[in-house]
Amino acid sequence: MKIFISWSGETSRKVAEAVREWLPTVLQTVKPYFTPSDIEKGTRWSSDIAQELDDSMAGIFCVTSQNLNSQWLMFEAGAISKKVDQSLVCPILIGLDNSDINGPLTQFQTTLFEKSDFRRLVSDLNKANKSNVLEEGVLNTVFEKFWPELEAKVKGIVEASGDENGAATDLRSDRELLEEVLDLSRALAIQKSGGFKAYKELFGLISDFLSAYYVIFEIDWEHTKLCLENPDSFISSSGTFINPGVADEENNWGNRPMLLNAYRRLVDYIESNDIDIQTYRYGS
Repeated sequence: MKIFISWSGETSRKVAEAVREWLPTVLQTVKPYFTPSDIEKGTRWSSDIAQELDDSMAGIFCVTSQNLNSQWLMFEAGAISKKVDQSLVCPILIGLDNSDINGPLTQFQTTLFEKSDFRRLVSDLNKANKSNVLEEGVLNTVFEKFWPELEAKVKGIVEASGDENGAATDLRSDRELLEEVLDLSRALAIQKSGGFKAYKELFGLISDFLSAYYVIFEIDWEHTKLCLENPDSFISSSGTFINPGVADEENNWGNRPMLLNAYRRLVDYIESNDIDIQTYRYGS
């Protein structure tokens, strides 16, 4: 049985990795999926991650005070919930109580990171793994043996990060453009029962756009900043960044055409298919 492990932020990532390594020691036949790079989550979700979401039979979501408003967690939780029982959408609260969460995650049965709650989660996953269910006595014995290892590791992660008393923040507030695209993809996944597989063309366009965005605003940021500080050389007086109004859009800005073309193809697809991202939203 495949289990999708979702995270957002450094503390959440480390906890997710610890759970990924620990879970098969207790439930040997489960196959956790975890992508270790936040960049990969942004640039490859339309292929690898979307496919894993579609194939997974349960989802574990590592929630901390830093990612209560994370678009990734909401998107991935919504995707999993469309194909599995809600009891198999499992937010794990790290340094949080149930009273600390709000919004879409409140519809799911949360798990506090403490022994009895986590044992219940593992038991639920075991029961859902119908072709390889462990006897309850065997499961309890294995859980008792390996729980202290996970407990100590996660406790160390939380203490090192100071996340227990951290203020809730939106980790991607400075990347609103990417979040808008994620809102679109989430809306489309919910809009039709066909799910991810029905939207391969759109996912490809979104992936191209995210990849180009990353190149321009991450890899080439110093050059991009220089170009933006000297706009007269790259954008006409009546132009914009997206529509610069110059004959040569490259004009010593080597990767800009990749971003502009990816953006325009995506917009054309949205307009030609009459897609309204405000109409369909997770939880609406």
